Amino acid sequence: MNYFLIAGAILCFPFFVLFYMYHLARSYEVTEEQINLPVKIQEKKVLFITDIHFRKLDKKMFDSFSPVDYVFIGGDIAEKGVPEENIKNNLTILTSLGQVFFVWGNNDYEFGEDKLRKLLLDYGVILIENDAHIFEDQEEYWSIAGVEDLSTGRTCAGKALNSSKGPVIFLTHNPDAAVLTWGRSEVAAVLAGHTHGGQIRLGPFGIAEKGGWKVRGGNPLFISNGFGTTGIHLRLGAKPQFHLFRLRGKS
Repeated sequence: MNYFLIAGAILCFPFFVLFYMYHLARSYEVTEEQINLPVKIQEKKVLFITDIHFRKLDKKMFDSFSPVDYVFIGGDIAEKGVPEENIKNNLTILTSLGQVFFVWGNNDYEFGEDKLRKLLLDYGVILIENDAHIFEDQEEYWSIAGVEDLSTGRTCAGKALNSSKGPVIFLTHNPDAAVLTWGRSEVAAVLAGHTHGGQIRLGPFGIAEKGGWKVRGGNPLFISNGFGTTGIHLRLGAKPQFHLFRLRGKS
C-alpha cells in the first residue's frame, strides 16, 4: 500500500471540493413551473429571477426559450460593493426580454436606495412597493402584488393585496412574508428568494431550506435557490437557478 499516494489524495481532496463548489456557484439551471389562474386569459410566460448579487448575466443564457411577456425580479439585484456596470448589464438583458417588475431585497438597500431606484427607473423597471400592478386580458383581471423587504419594517401585505384586482401572484424577497397572505383567497401563488437554497448544503442539511414549491400562509409558495451568491461565493447542494413560469387561465 502506497501511503504517500493515500496521504496525497487526502490532502488534495479539499481542493477538489473547493473547485467543485466554485464551479457550481458559476453554473445555473432553468426550471419550468406553472401557475393556474382562475380567469380566462391567454397563457403568459414569466421569467422569475432573484438574488443576482455580484453575478453578470449573459444574453446567451436566455436564447433557449422565446421572448417572455414579463420578468419578475425577486430582489437582491445588488448589494454593497456590486459594480454599477454589473447592474446595468443585467438590466439591459432583462429589460430586452419583457416588461420587468421588481421588489426590493434586503441587500439592495446596501447599494444605496436612491441610486438603485434611479437605475431601475432609467431602464423602465416597474417597482412594486407595497402595492399591485393590475393586468387586463379579454375583460378579465389578474395582478402582481409585492412588498418591501421584511428587514425594513415597512412591509405591508394588506395594502399591496387591497390594491390588486382578480387573482394575485404575490412577490416578496423573503419567503417569511408569505404568512402575511394567510386567509387571502385571491392569492394564487407566492414567489420568493432570499434563502439561496441554503447555498452550501450537506445532504439535507443547510442554513436554509432548499428551493421549490412549499405551502406557507395557506397558499402555494415557490422559493428560488437564487442565481448568485453572497458572502462566500461558493455553492454546494443548491444549484443556482432562474425559472420560466407559465401562467395559464381556465379554459
